[in-house]
Amino acid sequence: MKRILGLCLLALAPMAALAVEGGQVLYVGGTSGSVKEGALGRLDATSQTVLSFEYSGGKLAIPFEMVDSYEFSQPVARHLGVLPAMAVGLVKRRQHKHFFRISYHDENKAPQVAVFEVSKEMPRTLLAILQARAPQGCKPQPKAACGVLPG
Repeated sequence: MKRILGLCLLALAPMAALAVEGGQVLYVGGTSGSVKEGALGRLDATSQTVLSFEYSGGKLAIPFEMVDSYEFSQPVARHLGVLPAMAVGLVKRRQHKHFFRISYHDENKAPQVAVFEVSKEMPRTLLAILQARAPQGCKPQPKAACGVLPG
């Protein structure tokens, strides 16, 4: 019994390590050649002109005036199938990941994109900052008003 419990805990440990918490931000992917996928860092939005992703290997700067569009999405963290999802849904809320996709163009006018996974506390703040400093990037979704978070 102890072995089975130990194996279960060992199997779940990597899932907990992949979670983005607090002020952390994970660079999921994009067109930037300087940032590697999976880089963990933080977003600095204190500047009036630039959104910066600071990570251990450097910094990715996205000028607010160069933002073409941004989008927030909140997919479920784990897909279980219909019956298991219904069973889990009866007992507790399903976990979601929180992603921001920012399309912009660089100083050479080349189109760029960056996808970040943020902690669950960050979307409202980041969305408000993007609405205030990059209003030209707001593209309303068919079923939702521009910038309105689901739920």
